[in-house]
Order: sequence, then C-alpha cells, then structure tokens
Amino acid sequence: MLTESGGTAQDLAVELAGLRGLDWASVWEGPPQGGSSECVRWCARNGWEPQTADRNLVVHSGAGGRWTLEANGNWHPVESLTHWAWHLDATEPADNPEVLAHAARMWPEFLTAAEGVLGPAAWSGPWDAQDFPEPPAPGFWPSRDYRLKTRTPYRMAFWEPTGDHPGEPWFVLVQSVSFAAWTSDAPGGSRLRLSVNAPEGTGGQL
Repeated sequence: MLTESGGTAQDLAVELAGLRGLDWASVWEGPPQGGSSECVRWCARNGWEPQTADRNLVVHSGAGGRWTLEANGNWHPVESLTHWAWHLDATEPADNPEVLAHAARMWPEFLTAAEGVLGPAAWSGPWDAQDFPEPPAPGFWPSRDYRLKTRTPYRMAFWEPTGDHPGEPWFVLVQSVSFAAWTSDAPGGSRLRLSVNAPEGTGGQL
C-alpha cells in the first residue's frame, strides 16, 4: 500500500503563481526581527503568514503552502525558499516497485505544471543523464560525485533567472527516491521539492 500526501501538481502551479511580482532583493536581504510587527508586515507584503519567530523563517502562503526561508539558522540573509510539494511512502517493502513506478508517473505532471507558470525548463532529466549540468553555485544542487553515488536528485529540472529586476531567482524542482525503494528490506518513498535560489552573489553562501 502507498500513502500519498502533500499537494497536487495544480497546487504547485498555484504556489508558483503566488511568487510573481515579489521584491526578490528584499526577500534575499531577509525578514526583520522574528516576532516583531515589522516582520508581520514584511511577510504580509509578500502574501505570507509567519509561522516561526527564530532561526529560519517558516511561512504559509496565501494558497496554504508551507515555505521555509533558508538562512542556515541565522534568519538572514536568505539563500533560498523551499517548499515540499509531494510525498509518497510505502507501508511494506513489497510496495517498493510501485513507489518507483508511481514516482515516474508523477514527475511529468509536476514538471508540466511548473512549466505552465515558469515556461520551459532550462534543463530537465534523470540523475544519470550524460548532460546533467553542474550547479551554477554551491548549494543549488549536489555535486556530480554525490549525485552518482546516491542518485540524488533522482530527477531534476531548473529554470534560470529571467527579466532584469534585481535578485531574480533560480527555480529548481527535484524528485528524490529513498535508497530503500531499491531494496526488499524496508519500505521506501519519494519526495518532490521546489527550491527558489538567490542568484549568485546575493545570498549568504551564493
């Protein structure tokens, strides 16, 4: 048996559409002090409702999605926004082949939904693609050695910054599959995550 949770491909499209028109330069600078009225107003300008008051800010979007503003626990500057879009878990090891099959079916649905908002991806493909690109900056996605050793990300697509507004981000959609999914010893699973990365030179480590 498989347990599916999180959102649908259409939910992802709605979350992406909600990011249009953000003042990205302000987002990468980071929010005001957690718990302050200034922080609440800053979040409201972006259509967010704050959920935490220290370390990395977690917000809920107007569409209900959960986003983490990743700042290495330092609150600011913000390096990326992450949103876990979809989860799949097997209850028994015998379900693992279906985990792989269902993950393969879901990937094009989410990719198509993202492209409907962002336009065609600059690149998309599986972990073992011969033309799998190197990350444009540290932390955007794993190195070649790590990817080939762990099959992570299992599938990926990315979109380069567009337009001439300061701070325009890189969008990265990744699908992961747990190592257990290739075994008969433990139940496996799969995840889909969207990362919105600060352009090189903007965030803390970029």
